[in-house]
Amino acid sequence: MSLVKVKSKYQIVIPEDVRKKLHVEIGDTFELEEKDGVLIAKPVIVIDKSQAYFWTEEWQKGEKEAEEAKKKGKFKEFDEAAEAIKWLKS
Repeated sequence: MSLVKVKSKYQIVIPEDVRKKLHVEIGDTFELEEKDGVLIAKPVIVIDKSQAYFWTEEWQKGEKEAEEAKKKGKFKEFDEAAEAIKWLKS
């Protein structure tokens, strides 16, 4: 356990051992929650709204299906988009 002191502007320093264990880097974002008088600081990743679709259940299901198909060799690679379009039209 480490003790920290609240500094000016209500800042605290995360002790080095905790930073290393949680892989905390400068600029990381935390969600703070108070629960029964205890402050909980949870590291979170903030996703740009324009990229949020990727993390939807539907999109992730498709990603999983694509990975499975790739593992089974059920995919085709193309060097150029024109080749892929020609293959799709055939």
